[in-house]
Amino acid sequence: MADVYDRWHKSHPRPGETECGEHKSRTRPMIPTSDHGTGKRWQVRYRDLDGRQRKEHFHTRAEADKRAAEVDVEIRSGTYVVPAQTKQTLGAYAQKWLDANSVGPTTALRYESTVRNHIVAHLGRRELRSLNKPSTIQGWVRTLQDGGFEVSTIEGIFDILSGILGMAVEDGLLPKNPCKAKSVRLPTATKKKIIPWPLERVRAVIAGLPERFQAGGKLAFGCGLRQGEVFGFAVDDIDFKGGWIHVNRQVRLVGTKAVFALPKGNKIRSVPLSAQLAAALRAHMEAFPPTPVTLPWSKPDGEPKTFRLIFVDEKQRAYSRSVFNMGDWKRALAAAGVIPPRERGARYLQAAPEDGMHALRHAYASVLLDAGESIKALSEYLGHSDPGFTLRTYTHLLPSSETRTRKAIDHVFINVGAAEEAQEEDGGRAPDTFAA
Repeated sequence: MADVYDRWHKSHPRPGETECGEHKSRTRPMIPTSDHGTGKRWQVRYRDLDGRQRKEHFHTRAEADKRAAEVDVEIRSGTYVVPAQTKQTLGAYAQKWLDANSVGPTTALRYESTVRNHIVAHLGRRELRSLNKPSTIQGWVRTLQDGGFEVSTIEGIFDILSGILGMAVEDGLLPKNPCKAKSVRLPTATKKKIIPWPLERVRAVIAGLPERFQAGGKLAFGCGLRQGEVFGFAVDDIDFKGGWIHVNRQVRLVGTKAVFALPKGNKIRSVPLSAQLAAALRAHMEAFPPTPVTLPWSKPDGEPKTFRLIFVDEKQRAYSRSVFNMGDWKRALAAAGVIPPRERGARYLQAAPEDGMHALRHAYASVLLDAGESIKALSEYLGHSDPGFTLRTYTHLLPSSETRTRKAIDHVFINVGAAEEAQEEDGGRAPDTFAA
């Protein structure tokens, strides 16, 4: 149990001691201690969950009584946190969180940038204990909104802060994670439905790519590969005899350095290879033989790995995402009429955020769903970690249940009607198929 003491006056004075000239009490003599007039007068003493004695100091008796009551509740409920440990700033603790993470190098760079620019910049100087109030978190979210960030960006930043404070809870530095309070609400936005390109546009954009990468566009569309997976596709990843391609790696940027790495989510997978796409890949390799390319694995200082890549740039190097997207891809969009040609004197072509190379992957998904492929199979081919994500992303592309229901019932009625006519012609009676 927490007790409150007056540091400036003795609890058990001796008879005959001189009373305090500044403070009086009706219930007991006020005998000054050697600490009289220095520091905070009121002291709360208690033993923590480990049995260690703790002391906290306050200016007024009311503050001390309030803290004593809080401590009693925290110790009984098991939510007590040592105050001195919560005095460390969020900025200092966030660095510990970053150091403790075991994510890949690209994600680590993204986390570090997010923490520095959007969390520490606004909350970094605050002590952990000051972040207990959900209203503080909600105010920070509003600051991000006022900064003009997209809802998805705010969600990503918020998840990182929640992760930091979640670790603080597990470390015993906070009683609970304020990010999980019901009163903390993130902004909402209507999720845009993916509108797949019509096949005419797919063909036109692929035709507008440089000859050395047209088969790359066909591979992205014909097997649903991500851009980095196409860039990292090697000759050993093709099984012409069995009719499969194997997605074993990607080329991605860690900072400004290109590296080989596992596909997104470490999802190595196999995708059916159509005969037409197989012929296109064979023709490409005759015109542009596979080229050995060496890059570090996973991180800039990783072990060098060499693969015979199917698609390389004019300098026989692995494609650079930024260079490709600003150059070859934009010119293909312009050639297909997706974006206007570059204006005279303009340095760049028009931005096309909704028409990146990922559009070929969406077109692949729409074709498979239209052909009746299952969500589970599509999820496997796309390398999604959860079929539920695939369903949520592409559910609007599925044939409607109402249409399937009407067709199914119409099919039964048509067959029953045909059977009745046949029976009547034979002088018999058709079976009562719909009898109760």
